[in-house]
Amino acid sequence: MQQRTNPRVRPIDVEVLADDWYTLRKVTFEWRGRDGAWTRMSREAYDRGNGAVILLGDAAAGTVLLTRQFRWPAYENGHPDGMLIEAPAGLLDGEEPAAAIRREVAEETGVEVGPVRPLFEVYMSPGSVTERLHFFDTKTETAI
Repeated sequence: MQQRTNPRVRPIDVEVLADDWYTLRKVTFEWRGRDGAWTRMSREAYDRGNGAVILLGDAAAGTVLLTRQFRWPAYENGHPDGMLIEAPAGLLDGEEPAAAIRREVAEETGVEVGPVRPLFEVYMSPGSVTERLHFFDTKTETAI
């Protein structure tokens, strides 16, 4: 874990609210504002681990390979059948990001990919979720 160095943050307490599918924590901390005053705050953060995603393209065919999966949160929030079209992605599950995305591509699409190229990393919903997502691309010889 990387050392945290923000002098404007003083962690106070962490309470686990749920620990089933993933972990939901309530964190209490103090934040020093621009005026120098410390304010006590609390936030809930959902920890599901970090993930990886890839866009598999076939330049010759002018296509990309996507997956279709049921997603309960989308269904609960009004999507008609909960089936979303997505780029292959998944959690790292303790693997390096490049190894994890190759595993996920094989599981979700049946395609084996070789070397992948890291593009960037982003925090998906940093106001409430800890997940950092590693984005990759590659070219595959497989006809899509």
